[in-house]
Formats: sequence, C-alpha cells, structure tokens
Amino acid sequence: MLLLSLLLQAPASAAPNIAYEQFELDNGLTVLLVEDHRLPKVVVDTWYHVGSYDDPMGASGFAHLFEHLMFKGTPNVAEGEFDRVMEAAGGSNNASTGDDITNYFDWGPSSILDLLLVMEADRMTGLDVTQDKLDREREVVHNERRQNWEDPPYADIWNEIPRMLFPEDHLYYRNGIGTQEELDAATLDTVTSFYDTWYVPNNATLVVAGDFDPAWTAARIRELFGPLQVGEVPDHRAYPTVTEPVVREKTITDDVQLPALVMAWHSPVLYEEGDADLDIYSDLLTGGDDARITRRLVIEEQSVQEIHAFQASAKRGSTYMVMAYLSPDADIDGVKAAIIEEMQAVIGDAPPTDEEVTIAVRGYEMGFLRRLESITSRAETLQGYLYHTGNPDYLAKDLARYNAVTPDGIVSAVETWLDPEKAAVLIVLPEATEDTPEEGQ
Repeated sequence: MLLLSLLLQAPASAAPNIAYEQFELDNGLTVLLVEDHRLPKVVVDTWYHVGSYDDPMGASGFAHLFEHLMFKGTPNVAEGEFDRVMEAAGGSNNASTGDDITNYFDWGPSSILDLLLVMEADRMTGLDVTQDKLDREREVVHNERRQNWEDPPYADIWNEIPRMLFPEDHLYYRNGIGTQEELDAATLDTVTSFYDTWYVPNNATLVVAGDFDPAWTAARIRELFGPLQVGEVPDHRAYPTVTEPVVREKTITDDVQLPALVMAWHSPVLYEEGDADLDIYSDLLTGGDDARITRRLVIEEQSVQEIHAFQASAKRGSTYMVMAYLSPDADIDGVKAAIIEEMQAVIGDAPPTDEEVTIAVRGYEMGFLRRLESITSRAETLQGYLYHTGNPDYLAKDLARYNAVTPDGIVSAVETWLDPEKAAVLIVLPEATEDTPEEGQ
C-alpha cells in the first residue's frame, strides 16, 4: 500500500530518454545504434517491413513460412550452420512474423558482434532457397499449425475471430499461420519472388543495442550492408475500412472442459485517439481481483473462472476483446449480459473515478519502464516507434498518451467504439461426450 500511496501522490514521471544514433545507408537501410555498457552483451535486431498482411493472394501463411526459410542457409553459410556457428560462439537468435512486420533478433556477448552482423548481412539478400528446403520447412509449419493452432484447447478462437470481424477482402481476415491447402500450393517461384520483393535493405531497419564501440560498429555496418542492392518495394495493398463485424454471433464446439465466451469489437488503430484510453479501460475491467468485471463475475458470483479484457492494437485495424472462461454450469447469456452491463456502466451510473484511472496509468507506466531494462526490449521499442510513427524518439509522446487519459476520455472511447450491437460474439462449448447428452436428448 505504501507504493500505491506514493504512486498516487507523485507527479507523472518524465519519460526516460533512450539515447541512439541514427543514419541511413545509400541503399536505404535505416540503422539505429543504442549504446549500453552496463553488461558485456549486444543485440542485433532486424525488421523487414513485410508480414502476413502481405501474403500473396491464395498463399496465406507465406510470410511465416518464409521466416523459417531465412534460417536455411546461404552460399556462405551452409544449412544448419546459422544456429550452430552462432551458438558455438555463445550467441542465440529468434524471429517472429506479425501481421505487418517480420523481425529477426540475435544476441550474445559483445565479443561476437561482428559475427552477428556478418550473418545478418549475408542472409539479407543472399539466401539460398531450394525446392527441398521449401518442402521440408512447409512440413515444419504444418506441424506447428497442428501443435499451436489446431490441437490446443480454445485455439479455434484465433481462427474464428478474424473471420467474424473482417471481410474476405481485408487481409487481416486470413490467419497468419495459413491454411494447409494454401501452404501446399506455394511454389519455389513464389518463394523467390517474395524474397526478391521484400527482403531488400530499403525495406528494412537494423538496430544494434548494447555494449559496442559506435564508430567501429557504424563503419562495419557500412562495409557489410552498404554493397547490398536496392530493391523496388511495392506499395502494400489497400484495405477497406471496417467498423462492424461481418458475423455477429457464432457457436462452435471444441475438446475443452469449460465453455468460453469471446466478445470482439473493431477499435482504434495503434497510436490513434482512443487507443491508450481502451488500454487503461481494460485494466479497470479485468486488471486485478478488485477490477470491476473480475470482482463481480470471478470473485463474487463465481460464474466465470478467468476473464481478460484487452486492446489488441495494430496498424491496419485493431481489435478490442473480452475473453471469459466460464464455470461449468454458468448461464452463458447471463454472463454475457453481466459483461455488457459492467462495460457500459462507465458511460452510465458508474463512470471511472480519478483514482481508478490514476492507479491504472501508473501501473501501466511502471510495467512499461520495467520492460525497457532489457536491451532487446529497447531495440524492439525503437523499431516499433520508427515503423509506426516514422520517429524512433517517440517514448515521451507514447507515455504522454497514457498520462493524458482521463475518466471522460475513457467514456468517450467506450461510446465511440464498444457499442454492444457492434460486437462479434463467439461461444465455445465443450464437445459432447458419452457422459454429456447431446442438445435435445
């Protein structure tokens, strides 16, 4: 309680400055250098401005498949050697594909910075893709799809919600992992074309963070990445503006123990008005045992075992979601009504209080600043600011969005975006078993 008291009394803290050096190579590669000598560690973080949104038509899951292929070797680094050489030197790596970007990040002791730069420069335009590699990695992705998107309990939620919210001509309609049929249809020519189109220095940003000499590092980056050829990067495809769900309600069954209720809305895109307000609103609803919905449905009524509300911010269309895992005998319609009642109460007889908002904002700020203790997180944060706003020096403005949230701002965001009539409602029921009579029996 002492910490809470100090947070409530203290003025909004000034945002720390992430010091960086920025420059651009003649071929368009944007580079950020972030020095931090507290630990003998470095991170090399590369973003390519392409994601599953840019999957070729009829080839969903392609950007993610290609992320796998980026580890399959070049004429200079044989297949399997990328990981082996890096790990033998004490380093490691990972990657992820999002809707809008694909990132590759390597880390290790500062003594291996040159190795990390050499290997990333080598595969930026020198990848060696063969039919055999494509076939093998396609099977790896098929297994990943089964393990992460088909077999786990409630996994179908993430397949169904995009199709309920977005029309087929919006590329967020497609699941980033892709369908097995469309992955099977991918050809070597499609792979080569995708690589040549998007994996070029003028469609990438490179951040080096940690313990390094900036003059040497800048010179080495120019030496390694500077000769890479510029590509002709196409415009990203246009997308329709969507404000209401395509499918308003759907019920599915799954091999689960408890029924689930998911409600989803279209919401403001990342950094636009209302985005931060809905983040803070989520904390008021389900941010802890004393949050409004959690206190009522989980603690008091015990009709729900677990519930989460969150603003899933994105570049081309965000989603606000409430996900509830119900108690076995709960009345689904009653839980839905209670959730809507609590959500709408903020624009009725129970508006947010100044204290609720202050606690939530300070909690968000503390968590945000704590994450920045990691040099990988700082690299990714600057990458995100540069990509979404064009300005890596956006930290103060980002935190200012949250410190500017007010009860009235939350009310306005809820009124604007979270009309109960514009929700997509997905119900997940446990599959019938021999001990569970089918409906109507």
